[in-house]
Amino acid sequence: MDNEETGTTVPVGSAWDAGQGAAGPNPKAPGWYPTRTNPSDQNYWDGQNWTGRRRWTTGKGWVVVGDAPEDATGSTQAPERRSSANPYVPMAVTKSTTTGLTFNLGVFLLLVCGIALMYGSVGSWVHVTGNLGIADFHVSFDGIDPGISTLIGVNGWVTFIGGVLLVVFACFEMMSEELQLAIFTVIIAAVTTVFAIYDMFRIVQKISQVPASVSSDVSVGWGLICVLSAAVLATLIAIVKLIQQ
Repeated sequence: MDNEETGTTVPVGSAWDAGQGAAGPNPKAPGWYPTRTNPSDQNYWDGQNWTGRRRWTTGKGWVVVGDAPEDATGSTQAPERRSSANPYVPMAVTKSTTTGLTFNLGVFLLLVCGIALMYGSVGSWVHVTGNLGIADFHVSFDGIDPGISTLIGVNGWVTFIGGVLLVVFACFEMMSEELQLAIFTVIIAAVTTVFAIYDMFRIVQKISQVPASVSSDVSVGWGLICVLSAAVLATLIAIVKLIQQ
């Protein structure tokens, strides 16, 4: 066998080969064993002598020198990419943060909640019914109506923007499982929920202040109920997704 380090020729099975075998006594089972000097070199033990050598080379895989059984020479093709050039370092097990386009129940529900937030934000927040003599009337104030801002100080544009952001981040989560995305989604959902709770509280408070003598009936509109329900559900879903990562 050629000594690649010194350029000399050494007979296979010699004391030099044995000295370059695995650390400790000669193994019993035939197979490839790393040399003492370089973990990228291996010698083949046939059960009695060191009869072959192979070296790990980038791009070619194992290059075999000497005698070794045909079924033990191994593939000379490049193996799977490793985190280290050392072939004896176990391949790193990493969780891919980019998984391509994925669509699961959590992402779907976040999309639904975002759309429901946008729809409810422009829907009826305050509904008034009454009668004038023989004629009944029904009046609704949408979440983006200027009268809502005058009444409670904010309007549906805040929760509408929250719904848009939820839809956008849900789309991002279809393409990536980055932890930062999950955290931002929780924050957006939680902030939107705070505004939705505030809106509901203030509307109910204003309705309760309507004098009983007024002949009209004032109630919370379906849009505000939709906004609050979607915001709370989105927050719960986002938290569960964050915990599962």
